[in-house]
Amino acid sequence: VNVFALAFLVSGDNVLLLQRKNVSFGNGLYGLCGGKVEQGETARKAIMREVQEEIALNIPEAAFELVHTFHRKGPDGTLIALVFKTDISGMQPQNNELGKHDKMQFFDLRQLPENIIPAHKQAI
Repeated sequence: VNVFALAFLVSGDNVLLLQRKNVSFGNGLYGLCGGKVEQGETARKAIMREVQEEIALNIPEAAFELVHTFHRKGPDGTLIALVFKTDISGMQPQNNELGKHDKMQFFDLRQLPENIIPAHKQAI
């Protein structure tokens, strides 16, 4: 079982999404910030690390609220994703992983892009 932590980062009525490139899953699609929980790491520590690595924000562990969980079985095995929400109003995210993300953009929660990972859209 692979466990992932995803960040549902909001600012007002907008959500921050990253467009993936050069990755094994979701190439060309927008998705939430996040990644795999590493061995010996809690999901909250993983989401803090992923947010720092991907968009250069240092957000305290207590700021992340678990809002959604999904469980999928697929050809590559089973995955569980924990989605944590936090407000980043007033913060200045930066695309720190240009090799993995073409774009970083805020979208209105009511007008998400067509090219979004379906499970991430469901979580939002």
